[in-house]
Amino acid sequence: MFFSSFHVLILSIVIAALYRPTKSGDLTTESLVTTQPQRILLVTAHPDDECLFFAPTILGLVDRPRTFDASDGKKNHKSELYSLCLSVGDADGLGHIRKEEYEKSLDVLGIKDRNRMTLDDPYLQDSMEESWNIDYIADVVADFVISHNITTILSFDQNGVSNHPNHKAIPYGIQRVISAYTVYPPPKFYVLITVPLSIKYVGILAPLVAKFDLYAINILHSFKDRITWFLEYSGYTVTIFVSGISDYLVALQAMHQHWSQLVWFRWLNVMFSRYMWVNEWAEVKLQARE
Repeated sequence: MFFSSFHVLILSIVIAALYRPTKSGDLTTESLVTTQPQRILLVTAHPDDECLFFAPTILGLVDRPRTFDASDGKKNHKSELYSLCLSVGDADGLGHIRKEEYEKSLDVLGIKDRNRMTLDDPYLQDSMEESWNIDYIADVVADFVISHNITTILSFDQNGVSNHPNHKAIPYGIQRVISAYTVYPPPKFYVLITVPLSIKYVGILAPLVAKFDLYAINILHSFKDRITWFLEYSGYTVTIFVSGISDYLVALQAMHQHWSQLVWFRWLNVMFSRYMWVNEWAEVKLQARE
């Protein structure tokens, strides 16, 4: 069996589309009232969340040599990325191992040593049976936000991507942090959108579809300024990070550090999950206390 010229053309287009990372919008835009560089905090529940769900965004924001096919034409090198993991994932008694794996994973992803924190807190233990206390989450996150002067917070949405109760509790805790913030402006808060199951495990098709959507939107923008409704999610503009092949391979390398978690079903997740390729973020706009 041989490839026709048409097949070669299609294959070339697919490879070209996958090669470069892409993003829409800007999570790192500086506030109009400050000239300080952005300090972005990613809040996760367990070691390996950073790989399974957030790798496209991490690799899009870390300050390392790379090229962005960005809407503004350049990567913002002023952003500083932090990571706060609220548990060591000790549900199976492997917390000490998983913490080491998490550190190695962040080494691969490029988050600096001084910008990380992993908690082993008796009130924030890995469990599918109970939700974490929202007020307690708020206190923990608030301490980190204040001590590191965080300007933007990223985490799960209310569905938690995988429907894990620990994931689902985090955004409610962060919302309380924002609502109770006494300094203006409060940090911005973005949540990772939980997509429907029908498109969650489309594997390599995910970046192709996402990039096609972005290119189509850019074309439509040139004809109609009011096309922004096309990128709306619950009333908020969506920001998208799409990994290229090189970024996907880095994410795989980082996930390989979590060897204690690499059971057969997680390998399937790594191979087919949309979140290994595409992250879509919605800003949650809350009124801080004045």
